[in-house]
Amino acid sequence: MKITEERKKLESLLNSSSDKIMDDVPVPGHIPEELHGEPTMGVDFAELKNTCNDEARLMINKAISFILTPEMIADTVYIADKLEVDVMSLSGMIYQLRVNEAMQKALMTEVDRGMINPRMFEVFSGLSKTIADINKQLLGTVEAIKSTYKEIKNDIREKQTDALGPHQDEHGMITQGDGGVVTMGTKELINRGKKPPQLNEDNIQDINEL
Repeated sequence: MKITEERKKLESLLNSSSDKIMDDVPVPGHIPEELHGEPTMGVDFAELKNTCNDEARLMINKAISFILTPEMIADTVYIADKLEVDVMSLSGMIYQLRVNEAMQKALMTEVDRGMINPRMFEVFSGLSKTIADINKQLLGTVEAIKSTYKEIKNDIREKQTDALGPHQDEHGMITQGDGGVVTMGTKELINRGKKPPQLNEDNIQDINEL
């Protein structure tokens, strides 16, 4: 067979098979259907994020419910804004915890299927440590949030007390606007002792009897 005839034959074969060859070429980034595996985590991450946000809000509300009333939170812009920031921060920690737990569960599922590799046990150990650390951080963060809101409540009380000012009750005790008794120093006690006692009907009757 001559070279020219061989060339024509090869060109004919290539032209007739070009469409089939192009059909078999994978598209970049596309995974063939037969290579698709079954999901092992089964997590809707968008839904998980919303769930973590609700869980964080519930945790904070329970932690500060005995410190601040809903009215104090609603009436104070600073507290309402800070509450949202704390919810967002705590929600991120809970999200990381749930994702690590889901990954650990998926890893255990693969091992149970027989997909055993020494590296998988090392990863499992790392995930366990991460989960334990996040749990500790969550507890510490909630306690820190409680302490912060206690300080905020004390600041609110001090401002309210300063606004109302001290006054003297019927027993002669000096109290603040919130009802707390004011502790006087030695100088104040001496000055009050120098003032003549105020006469009332009971005092006048006692004097007359004498």
